[in-house]
Amino acid sequence: MVSLNGVAGGVEKLYRDEHNPLNIEELKKNLDPDQGIIERDEQGNVINVIINKEKDEKVDTKVHPPARTDIVRELEAQASFVHKKEHHLSENERLSIEKLINKYGDDYESMFRDIKLNVYQHTAAQLKKKCQKYLLENANIKTNL
Repeated sequence: MVSLNGVAGGVEKLYRDEHNPLNIEELKKNLDPDQGIIERDEQGNVINVIINKEKDEKVDTKVHPPARTDIVRELEAQASFVHKKEHHLSENERLSIEKLINKYGDDYESMFRDIKLNVYQHTAAQLKKKCQKYLLENANIKTNL
């Protein structure tokens, strides 16, 4: 039978026992470098601050460079040749940008406010970038002809 009124697990002690006061020296031994202990009185006022400034000599702080094997060199060579993928305007975007440029020229704020021609609801900054890309692509197409 399940009891719904009883405690269903361990009980956490909210306050330390007054009979077992904390041993400050024992706590100092367990501190990591640059950690500290704040001692307070019953009203919560700070009495003492203890900071462990000793560095642990056991920790090796030297950074060892990784071994340069042939495989690592090949992977680094492959990673150095990054190919940037070019994004082109779709045919629908191209048509809508062309209509906006024909109507407004380079007035991007007016393009932004036109809800009939700006069907993708681009911001003025987005329209500026798309118009520049459109004009650049058209210039490249005309020079290739």
